[in-house]
Amino acid sequence: MPAPHAVLAAYRRLPLTVRLPLVVAVMIFAAAIGTTQVALQSVSRQFESQMAGVGQVYLDGLAAALQPALRTADVEAVRSVLERSLAVSVGVQDRRLVVLDARGGTLARADRESLPPDADWPEELPDTARGARLADEDQSIWVWRTLEGEHRVLANLDVSAFREQREGLRWRLVLLDLAVSVACALLGFLVARQMQRPVALVTQRLQEGQAIPAALIQASDPESARLMRAVNRMADDAREREAMQALLAEQEREAVLGRLAATLAHEVRNPLGGMVTAIQTLRKFGDRPDAREDALAFIERGVLALGEVVDATLTTHRPGSGERRLRLQDLQDVQRLVAADARQRGVGVRLEAVPGLPEELPVAATEVRQVLLNLLINAVRATAPGGEVLLRVRREARALVLEVIDQGKGMAEDVADSLRRGLPHAGQTGLGVAVIVRLVQQLRGRVAVDAHSQGGTHITLELPLESRDP
Repeated sequence: MPAPHAVLAAYRRLPLTVRLPLVVAVMIFAAAIGTTQVALQSVSRQFESQMAGVGQVYLDGLAAALQPALRTADVEAVRSVLERSLAVSVGVQDRRLVVLDARGGTLARADRESLPPDADWPEELPDTARGARLADEDQSIWVWRTLEGEHRVLANLDVSAFREQREGLRWRLVLLDLAVSVACALLGFLVARQMQRPVALVTQRLQEGQAIPAALIQASDPESARLMRAVNRMADDAREREAMQALLAEQEREAVLGRLAATLAHEVRNPLGGMVTAIQTLRKFGDRPDAREDALAFIERGVLALGEVVDATLTTHRPGSGERRLRLQDLQDVQRLVAADARQRGVGVRLEAVPGLPEELPVAATEVRQVLLNLLINAVRATAPGGEVLLRVRREARALVLEVIDQGKGMAEDVADSLRRGLPHAGQTGLGVAVIVRLVQQLRGRVAVDAHSQGGTHITLELPLESRDP
């Protein structure tokens, strides 16, 4: 026999459209069986009551015949009455008759020949004026009554025929009840399944993501019709949302591509300007070995820087430990890249490195170059002709500090706030601030901005050094 938890687990695996009708069917079947059992118990009690009544009626006639003999204390006459009673059997067959005296002793008795000679009556019969008790072992009933003079008469009656009729009736009721219970359970199962058809249809359509055809919506069932129409509206809304999401995703993709292209163009333009200046230097001073070597080396570094800019722009995560470290030469290259634009605007650019600064610093070179390039270009464009932009570099115990100081009119407050918080402002249209914010986040750095309308802008960039630094 399967364990209860296994049966419960198997039941839970059934679909809802089967579980609910099955529960209804089981409940109907259990209710029908239960009512039948109650009816059978009632029939059994009624049978016992009827048998007791028949036994008392029998004792009524026997008592009337025994009274004269008991008044005269004629024991032979009492025995004769008992024997004559056994000789006549109409309806109920008596098997043993006993008369007891006032002390409970046997005054007279009569037994049928088919009974064993030593057969006796049950001693546990209660000491009441009258009563009855069924004897299941021999399919009989004992009935008794107290007569005048404290005599008691007992009769053992054969009720096997009545018991056979009762058992026949019991089995007919059981079979009829079983048939009716099965029929009602099956009918309940089918009715429940019929009532669940709209739910099953809705479930199927929801799983398939399709609307319910109008032909399947039954107007005769208003509640089911409302449910199906609501499902159709939900399906239509879902399709509209999916179409809108697809459109937004396409627009976002195009916007990302546009921002990526604009960022690349913005970041590549400045190195190209410096390389153009180096080429012009080659053309003008190409006959000088030192000038030629310096210009070619600068062009080579510029080409490498372009590749690094493209890689850094396309990378969406922080560079790994294999990135190139920042060298002092990178800072000088940034100064030279900005110098061409600065000369056209009449602005000077000066690099001030603290004495003792090591040749190589444990920070990512590509990101630092891009940040400084953007900050210096913005500083040059904010400074009036004749002014100067200063790039100051120093190393502290655990950080590299870069300062960009210009002599302009001061940075706008919303731009300065964006740099401090590391979050581009929604209203800013320039790409430089967004690039700086993104790169500073990758470098895990902090930005401090001190902007004054008279004294220009002082930007301090603090970048943590990598722990691998000796």
